[in-house]
Amino acid sequence: MSDKKYNKAAHGRHAAGAQRPNDTDSEQVVSPVPSDSSAPDATAAMPPASASKAEDYPLMYASEQVYASPDSLHTLSADAMAVPRRRRRPLKVLAIALGVIVALAAAAYIGGSVYFFDRFMPNSAIGNVDVSLMSSADAERSLASSVEDYKLTVTGQGFTLKLTAADAGLSLDSEKIVQQAHADVNPWAWPLELARTHDATDKLVASFNESGLEQAVRKAAETFNETATPPTDATVAYDESVGAFVVKAEVPGTALDADAVVRAADEALVALDPTAKLTADHLKKPTVLSSDQRLKAAADSANTMIKANLTLTMGGTQVGAVNPDLVSQWVVLGEDVNATLNEEALTAWVDGVVAACDTVGTARTYTRPDGKVITVQGGPYGWDVDRDALLAMVKEAVAAGSVQSAEVPTFSSGTAFNGAGAQDWGARYCDIDLSEQYVRFYDASGALIWEAPCVSGTPNGAHNTPTGVYVLNSKASPSVLKGTNLDGSKYESTVQYWMPFVGNVIGMHDADWQPYFGGTRYQDGGGSHGCVNLPPSSAAALYGIIQPGDVVVSHW
Repeated sequence: MSDKKYNKAAHGRHAAGAQRPNDTDSEQVVSPVPSDSSAPDATAAMPPASASKAEDYPLMYASEQVYASPDSLHTLSADAMAVPRRRRRPLKVLAIALGVIVALAAAAYIGGSVYFFDRFMPNSAIGNVDVSLMSSADAERSLASSVEDYKLTVTGQGFTLKLTAADAGLSLDSEKIVQQAHADVNPWAWPLELARTHDATDKLVASFNESGLEQAVRKAAETFNETATPPTDATVAYDESVGAFVVKAEVPGTALDADAVVRAADEALVALDPTAKLTADHLKKPTVLSSDQRLKAAADSANTMIKANLTLTMGGTQVGAVNPDLVSQWVVLGEDVNATLNEEALTAWVDGVVAACDTVGTARTYTRPDGKVITVQGGPYGWDVDRDALLAMVKEAVAAGSVQSAEVPTFSSGTAFNGAGAQDWGARYCDIDLSEQYVRFYDASGALIWEAPCVSGTPNGAHNTPTGVYVLNSKASPSVLKGTNLDGSKYESTVQYWMPFVGNVIGMHDADWQPYFGGTRYQDGGGSHGCVNLPPSSAAALYGIIQPGDVVVSHW
């Protein structure tokens, strides 16, 4: 140091009130001595005796700067001179200790890394097999052993199925699985990995006979379903209490979804899980839920349909009615979840109306004004309902929710309708009684206004007078009748009053060749070729009364 620095330090010391070196209570200060044994003797470092001021000799001790006079330095003992060496030794010991610790830690780290290069970390598992601290070879053997003893139980929702490894044709590539599981762990990071859980179940892939397993599981599920309740889709149903269609919620049922059960068994086998637990997710699901907005739309549509109130009439007589209660039985949900009409049910109902209303050719029983009860069958007269037109009319009315009265569409109609099997013509008609060999004509009031005996066709199977209900097709005066006799010969007969009711072949006419009428003349060789022979005068009178379209009933 320069003298300038010494002087500056001395001034600072005096300013602090330091005592002189020759004071009896003055502090002995030791100048630092290098620890190196080659350092010069302390006395040799003393300044010349000519130095008279203590402040001219600075001395560093620890972090505090003090000053001593040359006289005081001579009084220091050898022990005092050695103090700085003892205070530096702990730092060196600490450094050595730290070095040893680091070396040991490094050795432990490397040793651990080498150890875990072929071993699993603690808390390691592959599926249900605990492979903690196992070598790869040991882990492979444990996995192989687990397959040999493996048994699978599929259970839940009232269903139980037990399978062995042999049942499923189970096998496992243990070596590959262990390699993949071990590759996921970094042995160099073992200090961190020790505290973690290592689940390598995702590497556990077992192989098995998929077709055999599926067949066994599916068969068991289908057997179970034979007594289970299948799910019910949400639907639209008629609620009688409110008189309207409402959305009815779905019902899950208890039947199993065989595909879902097979998948559950597959997943358990792949992971060697001993149990496949079935839950509500494995049940068959309804395909239509009450939350489906289409159901509300369908309910609205159905409620429009049941507004229909259609009254069907024939000849002024009600023969059927389409009302809300009936329509509610026809409304169904289609595959597109739209409200529609059950075509089969609707058609069956229409067919029922047709059967009850068709009278053409049917047996009809009536009471003649004179009190005789007669049953007649056959003939083209009567009600003949146009089935297709009626079906279309009902569909249209229901779809629109119409309220109306409509006449049943027909191909032909009667004068009146009194129900199936009853008289379907009015009071005005011509009655031909073959059993009596007598003809009568009643007016619109039911009064008898004309009558006469007759001779009908010969009852030989070829010339019988046909029975049934007919209408007068036309009338002509005169007319030539042509035909063929039983012997094959042709005949021609001119009549004055021709009144046909079976086409233009069979009719009523005058027959001046008959010696008499009525009785058994038709059986005694005087029978006609099928026509109804009348006395000429009677025929003339009838010709003036009867009109085309009048009903003619021929019966026994």
